[in-house]
Amino acid sequence: MPRASADARPVALTGMMAAGKSTVAAHLGRLLRRPVVSTDAEVERRAGKPIARIFAEEGEPAFRALEREVLAGLAGPAVVDLGGGAFCDAETQARLLETATVVFLDVSAAEAARRLGGGEGRPLAKRWEELLAARLPLYRRAHHTLRVDGLAAEAVARRIAELLAAAPSAGSSASEVEREAGGAGEDSP
Repeated sequence: MPRASADARPVALTGMMAAGKSTVAAHLGRLLRRPVVSTDAEVERRAGKPIARIFAEEGEPAFRALEREVLAGLAGPAVVDLGGGAFCDAETQARLLETATVVFLDVSAAEAARRLGGGEGRPLAKRWEELLAARLPLYRRAHHTLRVDGLAAEAVARRIAELLAAAPSAGSSASEVEREAGGAGEDSP
């Protein structure tokens, strides 16, 4: 099992809905023996209401401000499960690129549709693809990119732990790790 790195920087997971950020974060936290922080859950806790209500009553700028507060308060080597739009906020992105190791969990539209369920989900799939088109150039600024199609959350967490062990502190260059859904089994690294 990979050991926790001496690097005390948080590891922030970014990506679209259905990329597996929350599940991977839980596994990665256990692997690295680090606490896991969900920015969405922490924003809801601080606001005392669900995200949908924050958006409806106060708007996205208020939500993003709360999200920035949560991230500013991070201390130590946590695994951070970012909401899908967090890394798209310029201030949040700049802070994370400087203070954390950011990993983009890249999931294809087909895999996301499979994970989200089919049938009635087609309008959601169309909106998902529109959001991805807007967010992808921003997600690509992450320190590492990991294609997650066909991989179990445990395998994704192990691969991230391996990336961190190989390059414990984030540098200025990003690494790209692609996995094809076609030959990757659940236990593939």
